[in-house]
Amino acid sequence: MLLLAGLTYAVAIGAYKWHLHAKAERLRADGVPVQATVSDRRDTVGRGGGTDTVQVWYEYGGVQHNERILCGSAGGCAEEPPEEMMLWVDPERPAEFVAANGNTDDSVFFLNSWGGIPFGLLGAALGGGFLFAALVPTGMFDRPAPAPPRRGRGRDRVRRTRAARRRGKARR
Repeated sequence: MLLLAGLTYAVAIGAYKWHLHAKAERLRADGVPVQATVSDRRDTVGRGGGTDTVQVWYEYGGVQHNERILCGSAGGCAEEPPEEMMLWVDPERPAEFVAANGNTDDSVFFLNSWGGIPFGLLGAALGGGFLFAALVPTGMFDRPAPAPPRRGRGRDRVRRTRAARRRGKARR
């Protein structure tokens, strides 16, 4: 179970990152440029709460939209974000966009982190180790214990069975 969960998590992160990249490229090519207002920066990196985010507000087709996106890269904002930012909005789905900093409307999601891939692979390795330990027959790597040495005189001579000893006494 841990093997499948770890592999699924690592693959899902890679697939999600690929999806975001493809979406950003598509919107840069086909999107409509719109000026957005940036507000409400949340600096949560130092408190263990995640990454820096900002709220972007924009108007498209007479409708006001807002979304929380990553401030910069996954490491957070290197400097204070600008008050205005260029967005490229999907004309068919105005809630979808790519910002000038490269982040999309889906950027604040738990699968959007390269750091999760090593954890997924570690979980898969642990699960694989548990599976290997469960499927290996017990004693496969054990060598048979050596026979204990016999005591007394004539330990190298062939021993006769009880029945053979009785027959020998009966002949005498």
